[in-house]
Amino acid sequence: MAVWLPVLALVVAGGAVVCPSLAQSRRAVAPPRPPAAKVFGPRAGRVLDRLNRMTPEERRRTLQNLPPDRRQRVEEQLERYNRLPAQEQQRLRLQLDRFRDWPPEQQEAVRRLFRRFNAFPEDRRALLKEEFRALNDLEPADRRARINSDEFRSRYTLAEQQFLQDYASLLLPQE
Repeated sequence: MAVWLPVLALVVAGGAVVCPSLAQSRRAVAPPRPPAAKVFGPRAGRVLDRLNRMTPEERRRTLQNLPPDRRQRVEEQLERYNRLPAQEQQRLRLQLDRFRDWPPEQQEAVRRLFRRFNAFPEDRRALLKEEFRALNDLEPADRRARINSDEFRSRYTLAEQQFLQDYASLLLPQE
């Protein structure tokens, strides 16, 4: 399991928002080492592919109905996605497929979690990302010990601690 931030950011802005009909869900197993965003639709990976196949004019017309700030984010995220190697793009699409297989309640919980993440200041988000990686690499018992450590409590605010605990319980394997 990994950090979902790149996938969630890309799809939240580019997937279900661009194609509102992508609002269903399924069920799946938590993916290995993923990136992230905020609003996934069941065919979000296909939306990315479809946007990529459009001509610049078709894409412009499709995105013009979005608010300007959201449109800019979608365009930037799509550019970032397109700069990724093909293997990484495939990995992200697989992660999206896994996400959409989760029950709707779990998908919504993940969306709320990443909205909370995005509300933290950039410098704190960077620190939280580091902790994601560290927590991802730990066994469940070691993860609990880390979260309950004095060092953890002194490094993070109460809101950040709660966020990281929610992240671990929602997205990381449990015993």
